[in-house]
Amino acid sequence: MSSTGAVEAQTRTRESPEPSAEQLDRIFAILQNHRRRLVLEFLRDHDSTTQGDLARHVAAVENGIPESAVSSTQRKRVYVSLYQAHLPKLDDFGAISFDRDRGTVERTARTDELLQYLDRFEDEPQTMTLSENQFGLSTVVLLGSALFVVFVGEFGMVPADLSLGAAVLLSLVGMSAIAYDIRK
Repeated sequence: MSSTGAVEAQTRTRESPEPSAEQLDRIFAILQNHRRRLVLEFLRDHDSTTQGDLARHVAAVENGIPESAVSSTQRKRVYVSLYQAHLPKLDDFGAISFDRDRGTVERTARTDELLQYLDRFEDEPQTMTLSENQFGLSTVVLLGSALFVVFVGEFGMVPADLSLGAAVLLSLVGMSAIAYDIRK
């Protein structure tokens, strides 16, 4: 770990629990890359690992295949980018301890700190509330009503001008509801 990352970590824990705007910028700069997030997620369940195992895991996730199916080309591409860019950045930040010579990666106290940020932003399943569901249903009902009025007008049960006007009105209300739903 670089001395800058260690000093920043010590200073942060002594001074205040809330990171400054500059520290938040650095945290989000680290977390903006998908491979770095995958490294941190892997370290959630492992105290230490080798760079080769990490590269195999990341390649498997990126390609949507089991680790046993990762080709040497896929693993090598990830291995090189981890070695040249991502692991040194995580190490400089203090999020991991990366030994280039031995090819080992270990968790640090800051690993858990960054994982807490990832936990905050995990994709939660989006559930539709009752009012949103009713709103969508009402849109369908309005548009269906407009079609019904047109058909009734075609059979002469209602004067043509009246059915056409009602259909246009119901369609406009339905389209407004759809437009509102899309903006939301």
